Parts: sequence; C-alpha cells; structure tokens
Amino acid sequence: MPGLDALRGIAVLSVVLYHGLYWNPGARGGESAALERLSHAFTFGWLGVNLFFVLSGFLITGILLDSRGRKNYGKNFYLRRTLRILPLYVVTLVWLSRVVHITWGYVGLCLFNMANLSSYFPVGGSIYRPFWSLAVEEQFYLVWPWVVRRLTLRRLAYVCMAMLVVCPVLRFLSQMGRPPLGDPHMMTWLIADNLAIGGLIAIFLRSRFATLRNVRRLTVGLLGLGVVLLGIAVSMHLLHRATPAGAAFQAVPFDVLFAGLVIVALLWGDGPQVLWWTTPLRFLGYISYGMYMFHLFLFDLYDKLLDRSRFVRPTVMSLQAGLARFVIVFMACVLVCFLSRRYFEEYFLSLKGKLASGAGRQG
Repeated sequence: MPGLDALRGIAVLSVVLYHGLYWNPGARGGESAALERLSHAFTFGWLGVNLFFVLSGFLITGILLDSRGRKNYGKNFYLRRTLRILPLYVVTLVWLSRVVHITWGYVGLCLFNMANLSSYFPVGGSIYRPFWSLAVEEQFYLVWPWVVRRLTLRRLAYVCMAMLVVCPVLRFLSQMGRPPLGDPHMMTWLIADNLAIGGLIAIFLRSRFATLRNVRRLTVGLLGLGVVLLGIAVSMHLLHRATPAGAAFQAVPFDVLFAGLVIVALLWGDGPQVLWWTTPLRFLGYISYGMYMFHLFLFDLYDKLLDRSRFVRPTVMSLQAGLARFVIVFMACVLVCFLSRRYFEEYFLSLKGKLASGAGRQG
C-alpha cells in the first residue's frame, strides 16, 4: 500500500522537524529571531505521532480481522509484532545505556513496554522521549487482539466509537485532576481514541457497507468534519493543552482528518503520478521506524559535539547554523536508518513469514 507508506513518511518527517527545529535549543536562546520564527512553523509537528497512531490502529486492526479465524491467531500476531519492533528497540536501548545516562531501571521499564509510566517509578537518570509512544501501542495491543477475536464487527465498531467519546472525556477530567489519571497525552487509556479511529476505518472497509460510493462519501465526510472541528477549535482557542477543554479536544480534529487521509491514500495512493511525486515520502516511510528511534539521539549528539568544539554554542545559533544542524543530522539519520533497515531490520522481517507458517503447521 504505497499511499500508506507516504503517510508514514509524512508522520516521521513531522516528528523530525518538530524535534529538530521547534525544539532546537538555539531557537530558545533569543539570539536569532529568524530561527525562532522558523521553529514556530513546526509547533504542531508532534501530530506526526498521532498520524502514526491512526495508521497503526488501521493496519493492525485490519490484520487482526483478516486473521482471526486462523490457528495460532494470537501467537502469530505477537511473534510478528516482536520481530518488527524488538530487535531495533533492544539495540537502541543497549546503545543508549552506554552513551546516555539512562538507568537499568528505565531500561527494564522499556522492555516491559512501560516507558510512558516512568514518572511513576523511581528509576532516576534520563529518559528517551520516543519510547513513550511505542509503549502506548504495545500496551494497546496486549488487549486489542483478544477484543477483536471475540466481538462481531458491529460490536467492535461500537467499542471503537465508545473510545472516541470516552477518551476525550477522561482527558478533560484528568487535566482537572478529578481524578488524576496521568498525563493526558501519554497514557494509553487517555489517548486510545487515536488508535480507535484507525481501527474503525478498518472495520468499515470490511463491512457490507463498504461500497466504493460509500467509501468516497465517508472520505469527504471525514475531511469535511475535520475541517469544521478544526475551525471550532481555533475559534474557541482549544489548540493548546493549558486548559481541560484544550487537553481533551486539541488532537480530535487532526485525528479525524488523518482518518480521512488514510482512505485517500488507499483510494488514490497508487496512481502513477502520485507514486512519482511521493517517492521521497515513501522512502522515508520505508525507514520510518529507524528514523523515529534514532533522530533525537543524533540531534543531541550533534549538539554535544558542537558544544565541545567551542566553535558555537548550541543555545546560540543563527538561522543558517540552525538549518545546517537540521540538514546535517537529517542526512546522517537517513543514511544510518537506511543501513539499519536494509541490513538489520530486513533480516528479522524475513523471519516473520517463516516462523508464522511454522507455528501454523505445529497448530
């Protein structure tokens, strides 16, 4: 599905721009007004994570629905998920434990998919921000396969729709502290609606209602609703996290738009012209997991090397220096992640079919 690969590319590029430019320490130093203005252009780059969640909810729910009648349903799912996620995850953890001040307690939390809960445990040391979203996904997928297997399509759709309502309400209540349910943007039970809306699209496309005409109507409806909700959010000053209403509603219009974009990618993402102009994005989608895992460490490494060189302080940068920082790290990250995907990750991905089929024969 090349259109979805392009969306992955957009998602990871948004996150890298957010961390590389918006969170550029030089943009916070007040030395370059131009760099500060550029950084603010990527204020919403964090939404790339939400796009990842919507894509994941769509793809994983679809995989589960298509395989729920097969033998070793759960075993095969978790085996394939482990081969995709764990090898690079472990390598990253080991590397960070040697070069960054993360404790073995934090490593243990990450290995048990609890990185987003690190503030509740006295692990000490530093944390590595990209791990929290992986923890959210893995916590969700500890439960979701069993829900998918036991419910009809209609009931599963009701569960997804319930999450679309309940999660924003819980975010609102948590932000008010009634009751305190954790960070409203990192706790799985508060942001599962991001995954649920993708799952709902997967369910619809496998239902008897999924005619081409209805799919196109749904696409227009989702995109239109997303624009309307975004207009409401802007007019009511909800595109921030400072208030309970903002915490609850901030991401909702974008999640609706992303759900519409998933269908757009499915309908028109494989056209010859679209394939041509989305080639760079699809390439970034191909290496997106590595990009997500490595980019923040590489930005931090660049800043440390720059600081030691005494040529320029990372917190005092011109626009040119800030752009050079981004381009250098981005290109280095692309190279490292391509090598990782081609010569490391692909080996484990090639085992998915072999081991899954072997498990099926044993069953």
